Amino acid sequence: MNQIHTINMPKGCRYMSDYDALLNGILPVNGKFILNKTVTGCGGTSMFLNSDLPVVIISPRLQVLKEKHNQHSDTFLFHVPLCNNRSEAIRQKMSELGTYLNLHGNLPFEALPKPGKILVMLDSSGKVLEVLQSRGMIDRMLFVVDEFQCLMGDATFKGSTDMNFLVQLDKEAKRICYLSATPIPDIYLDYIPQFAHIPYYRLEWDPDVVEEPTLKEVQMKKGESAEKLCSQLIQRYRETGYFERKIIQGTIAYSREACIFLNEVKSIRSIIKQNKLQPEEVTILCSESKASELLAGFVTGGLCTDKDNPVNKPFTFCTKASFEGVDFYSTNASTYIFINAGKKWQTLDIMLDIPQILGRQRLDTNPFRHDATIYYKTKPENMIKEEFERKQMEMEQNSLAQLEAYNKAPTDAKELLVKFCRDRAVDKKFVDDYIDLIQEDGHTTLGFNYLVIVAKWNQWYQRNFYYNNSCQLLTCIQSALKMHQKPQEVKDFEKWYYNAPDKDKFAGYSDFRHGYPQYDGLLLQNPFIDLRYHNWYNALGYDTLSSLHFHETDVEKTYSGLLAQDPIKEVCRQTFKPGVLYSKKEVKSLLQQIYDDFGLVGKTAKATDLADYLPVREKQRANAQGHRVYFLEVAV
Repeated sequence: MNQIHTINMPKGCRYMSDYDALLNGILPVNGKFILNKTVTGCGGTSMFLNSDLPVVIISPRLQVLKEKHNQHSDTFLFHVPLCNNRSEAIRQKMSELGTYLNLHGNLPFEALPKPGKILVMLDSSGKVLEVLQSRGMIDRMLFVVDEFQCLMGDATFKGSTDMNFLVQLDKEAKRICYLSATPIPDIYLDYIPQFAHIPYYRLEWDPDVVEEPTLKEVQMKKGESAEKLCSQLIQRYRETGYFERKIIQGTIAYSREACIFLNEVKSIRSIIKQNKLQPEEVTILCSESKASELLAGFVTGGLCTDKDNPVNKPFTFCTKASFEGVDFYSTNASTYIFINAGKKWQTLDIMLDIPQILGRQRLDTNPFRHDATIYYKTKPENMIKEEFERKQMEMEQNSLAQLEAYNKAPTDAKELLVKFCRDRAVDKKFVDDYIDLIQEDGHTTLGFNYLVIVAKWNQWYQRNFYYNNSCQLLTCIQSALKMHQKPQEVKDFEKWYYNAPDKDKFAGYSDFRHGYPQYDGLLLQNPFIDLRYHNWYNALGYDTLSSLHFHETDVEKTYSGLLAQDPIKEVCRQTFKPGVLYSKKEVKSLLQQIYDDFGLVGKTAKATDLADYLPVREKQRANAQGHRVYFLEVAV
């Protein structure tokens, strides 16, 4: 088992770089270790880039590397876009890296050399290792494997790439930090030889510097899909001009940008087409390999990186293969997450992905940065534990038998077996065994893909426990985040409110505010509570609302009348002249016209209403027929 070390961050400390002791004595930067920073947005990657250490940042996601390169201009981004003569382009990039290293610490007589900072994707890291190896620099570099939980999450569809990366890096590098805010669960680390027995460090933060998110979980009904629900979201935005709204210090804040997380590019393409979205309205984050699937005129990337003056398009769509580690800079974006449990290889890992997504919004000026709506489906049909364990045991036994036969086979037979494994269709891999192509001393051989073994176990556990126990969803997310908890009464109310029938919501809301006035501030900042409820309660009070039996139609009518009180008084002053006698019929007619002009639909005027707006007195006079009738006179 890994030895786990807990690091208590100083009180009030919010960023890792604020605690100098991390890189100056606490973390074993001269060896290999796992660093669980536990929360996103705490500046882990930036701490290494701003340090005096020579560093190679290895990430599974290109977008985050581009972002870091823009923010740290002295870094070297090792990335070769798709092109015709890729081999030549790679050689050129390796040469440029050599030139960069000459200027950053490779000259033997250079005084106080500035350490090199290299940014590279996992797939290209072998080329960087080759350059460093040729210059005898590998041992001095600290390799930071950022968002290393992706090694497991990607393993089932990326084949041997991740496993070979892990084997090569572990063999060639002496100094490695496996960094993540949501690392591979502790119980699985021993199954992966490269992670077993290396020190594990976990940061514990002052709970006062971390804000618990407001999560609205919505279980999709039969017939609902991400495409359909996104269309409703887009339609609502087009009608109102905002996605969500809340009250902050007495002022209404509007969310006019949406970050939408989906499983597939196919879904994004469908949403764009169905809703006739234009390129100037949409930002798309997906892997480069999927960019060709986008509609004509749409491209991947283009996320705003200016944190001081962020300008974003209304809709940002992200897929699973693109968001880890990426910083979103917005002053008002809301977050929507769609979890599709219907496809095994695409299932979002609740414990890993949702905390990652919630940490993407970086700006404190965004009042919606800790809010998210989570749409999910449960999948009742799932393998029971005994059946799953039996299947895994069969796969491991098959794998061992194949490896035993491979190791005993002559050289030419081994080459045929390697070719057979290489040519195997993607959908046939890891179905009956865990055999994969593994690079060993420059040669291709067969071996276990330990990352896939762990990924399968973790996927089954997540699906079995969380997807089939929907009531556990919100609880497990909060547990994974380890955030400062809201009062239990507030959490219980929010859970009730999100699932209550519409006819009961306002009464329940009013009862809660009446019973727990100390939590008013938390409710006002919840963007998923109807803003009208706040206004009605604040203006009319519990007793008046109760006398109206919380019927929304009657409440709205009463509220509208109250809201128009002062403007109506002013119009009445202009309409009814002091000293003039008005019959009650005339008063009623004039008042009704005023009500109608103010849009008070359904409000019926009565002559006695005039006393609510002006000082009046009642007088008796004879009418034209000589009958005594009552008139109203506005006092002077």
